[in-house]
Amino acid sequence: MQNLNIKMKALILLLICSIFIAGCEFKDIDKTVFIAMIAVDKTDEEDKPYKITLKLYEPTSSFKEATAPEYSYLTQTGETLSEAIRILESYSDKELEFGHSKLIVIGEELLKEDKNEEIIDFLLRRPDIQMISWISIGRPSAEEIIKLIPQGETAAYPELFNYFDENGTTSPFIVTTYLFEFRRNMKEKGIDTVIPIIEIVKEDEHFKINKSFLLANNKEPHEFETLNTSIYNLLTKKSKHAELKIEEDGDSFIAKIDTIRSNYKVIIKDESNIELDIKASLKGSISESKKPLKNKDLPKYNKQLKRETEEKITAFIKEMMELGYDPLGFGIDYKGKVLHNRRMSETEWMEAYKNAKVNVTVTPGLKSTGSIQ
Repeated sequence: MQNLNIKMKALILLLICSIFIAGCEFKDIDKTVFIAMIAVDKTDEEDKPYKITLKLYEPTSSFKEATAPEYSYLTQTGETLSEAIRILESYSDKELEFGHSKLIVIGEELLKEDKNEEIIDFLLRRPDIQMISWISIGRPSAEEIIKLIPQGETAAYPELFNYFDENGTTSPFIVTTYLFEFRRNMKEKGIDTVIPIIEIVKEDEHFKINKSFLLANNKEPHEFETLNTSIYNLLTKKSKHAELKIEEDGDSFIAKIDTIRSNYKVIIKDESNIELDIKASLKGSISESKKPLKNKDLPKYNKQLKRETEEKITAFIKEMMELGYDPLGFGIDYKGKVLHNRRMSETEWMEAYKNAKVNVTVTPGLKSTGSIQ
């Protein structure tokens, strides 16, 4: 009987407490509109320098029945990014849901205005923007990029996503940069960030992504052409394969690399003397040649691959050193090896970095000259 009274009291207490428990807020899905992409551009207005364009998914009953992708767009200028978003919220009868946005495009003109701090601050403070969103540069503008719908795009998945999610194309010229990575590298001293450039080929109305921008605080953005973009991807293991053109000793062929292993580090000689050590292992086969090749000559072709690739990587590293950029993060490696009270100052490190000896070692592994039936 006593146990029964205790149970009754406990039940009553539980019911009383449940009255004061607030339930989670829930909004019906038909009261929400999902955002696919965010574009941020520069305007010509001094009092409203920012323009935000949102690409919204249009509701459909079935993706199988949809004959073509359907989107709507909201555009607004503002003194700040937050002000533009607040005004955009009044343009729709539904709540703007940023949680499904996977791509953020920044206009090239805005990038050159050195507004990275303001953009990062806005994107990070909004809890509904995913840190795993991809970030890129739009040329000529971010708005034009997200408004282009290439022929053949499906209703279920925007074509641009295929370039970065590694489920579609796996080109060695495409850099994939996440929002968290962009923020980390811009804040961290000792490494600079690389962001892909999305261009439009207007004649055919499709995208072209084979270049990138190298960004560092208090410096002009430096553009990587296709070769340097592919070398950056090769060294940072952001690409799983590569194609290298070799022209040496009268031979001309394309080496298709399907296995890439690389590492790089700082070798500290003394307090102000360092060396940059880069090693890469490249395995694959020859995919194209202007003349017949023989398997017995593979040692010769491997030597050619080794020499030419070492020259290209060395030229890339020395160009970065001369310009004062560090996209590979040698500065991070240095800080991880030296106690904080024994490290060089930033000025001393940059001087040592620019004068460092570069050691590049490529281990070639061409297995065949390809198969010709």
